[in-house]
Amino acid sequence: GVWGVGWEGVGDVTRGCAGRGGGAGGGRRVRDGDGVDVVDRLEEGCKGGLGGNDANPILRPVAYLDTPLAELPKIKPAELKALGRLGLTTARDLLLNLPDSLESFGDPVPIRDLRPDIKATVVGTVASIAARKTRYKHLALTEATLKDEAGASLKIVWFRMPWIARQIFEGDRIAVAGEARLSGFGGSWEMRNPHHERVVGPAGPHRVGGLMPKYRLSEGISNKKLAELVEPLLQLAGDLADPLSPETRLRNGLPGIAEAVRDGHRPETDEQFKRARSRMVFTDLLALQVFFIRDRRRQETEAATPVPYLQEVIDTFKDGVGFALTNAQRIATWQIFKDIARPIPMNRLLNGDVGSGNTAAAAAAVALTPPAGIHSAGMPPPATEGGTVRKERRAGATPP
Repeated sequence: GVWGVGWEGVGDVTRGCAGRGGGAGGGRRVRDGDGVDVVDRLEEGCKGGLGGNDANPILRPVAYLDTPLAELPKIKPAELKALGRLGLTTARDLLLNLPDSLESFGDPVPIRDLRPDIKATVVGTVASIAARKTRYKHLALTEATLKDEAGASLKIVWFRMPWIARQIFEGDRIAVAGEARLSGFGGSWEMRNPHHERVVGPAGPHRVGGLMPKYRLSEGISNKKLAELVEPLLQLAGDLADPLSPETRLRNGLPGIAEAVRDGHRPETDEQFKRARSRMVFTDLLALQVFFIRDRRRQETEAATPVPYLQEVIDTFKDGVGFALTNAQRIATWQIFKDIARPIPMNRLLNGDVGSGNTAAAAAAVALTPPAGIHSAGMPPPATEGGTVRKERRAGATPP
């Protein structure tokens, strides 16, 4: 199992969705023999429950979990394409897409308390702002001057973002977060390409400063835009059905899905973010484990031609090879013999360094195939074709 969760945890997954969408088998614990169809029941049990069909009707005209991102306000076609490349197409996708990491800018500080090359947050009033182009390279940018309550000034430059001058105006109260530096002209403070947010009322900034999420991005979508899209959807986190039961969460010290989503996008501490990420990773790995178990069970229902073990064939093979197998080689070879003698396909990878005897073990298995009436094929590396492999083929394996 993953972190101590085996089939009992799989049962908890299906039970977590039972009653929300139906079809989860009454929430009973799933045992090993049920592996073939456990994922089908998991998916069926979560239908509707994960879809937020019981969402607050007041919110539904704005968004619900299955709302396509194309229906959200203030989203451009290029941004939709970028989100699609990230696999994000619905409001639920955005909620479950937690940030990869965090940036820490801390609480707002006066400009006089800034330190060189240290991330910080500053709140102040825009004293001036204008878009222009540089003299030589004609690089478009926006320049602004921010004054805090003590009257200290901070120069701000947003390179390649002239449109900011059409969004922020003189007299606006804004928050900026970035690395401060002392410019070469008079030693005044400056920030380049900081995060920014208009601040309304006496409250401080809502998205800028403190712990800020860093999302996985694609060309055409910014981190700021992703955070803006997620923010109003966090009120829907409570509509997500939790695929893990309370017992599983308690046993592994994991938060519920709604708490993990809220804390993952808007954490107050690093510890909250780590717990949220651990919860989502746990769920992903458990689902992956269930998938692999189901695939193995499906493979075991397929038929294969058994290759019986014949001692006389192996004796002839060993005589022809001309050297004694090591104990590790004998163990690996015997495990392969047992696998190919079963009436189901073998699913084994024999791993070893060059010269460790992998080819000898494979050739021994190939030697047993002609008496069973089946053919075999070998694909050795060309560099070894002239030596050991050819000798081992002569020892009893049929050439392809």
